[in-house]
Amino acid sequence: MKLAKRIATASLALVLALSLTACSPKDILGNMILGAADLLGLRSEDTGDDEAEETLATPGGSITFPEGMDTQSRFPNEVYGDTLYIAFNGISNRSTDYFVAAGDSVTITAYGTTESATNLQFKAALWELSDDQTRTSYVPGSTVYFETGGDCSTYTVSGLTPGKMYKVTVSYDSGMYYVTGGMTVTGIGSEELTTIDTSEEGA
Repeated sequence: MKLAKRIATASLALVLALSLTACSPKDILGNMILGAADLLGLRSEDTGDDEAEETLATPGGSITFPEGMDTQSRFPNEVYGDTLYIAFNGISNRSTDYFVAAGDSVTITAYGTTESATNLQFKAALWELSDDQTRTSYVPGSTVYFETGGDCSTYTVSGLTPGKMYKVTVSYDSGMYYVTGGMTVTGIGSEELTTIDTSEEGA
């Protein structure tokens, strides 16, 4: 009986919609389908949380590698002063060693080039090492995209815990091409880097 009442209600709503609206038949049909789905509970509410916003680095900044640093290897990363220097040559996905955060934020500056004509961005993200040094977890909101035009861009990632250990992943989402460039991460609390094999390598 309840189903019959729902069908009758839907039919009445349809008649009213057709009599009061100036929409095209295509719009009316679309609204009918959505209305029926809502009535029968078949359409879930869209909260807008499924897709994270894409954070694009701001053009600007510069990178000068320290004298004597190897910049020709596939993925060398070294700390000088409060800055982690990273060179990457033909990579798709690599992670640095772990570093100590000096404060609650780090500033990432990077540039890159690729031979691809369609995949025009690469990205960097931060991962935090657990206190027992057995696993890593992604730092929410830390993924930053950089253009591959060869010019530097900069972005400051916040939400870090001073004294905790982090690593940076540099990745380029392409099945055929690779990215080459350089990156600095400023805000490092120690010149020592730590290499650790963890059970949850999400990078």
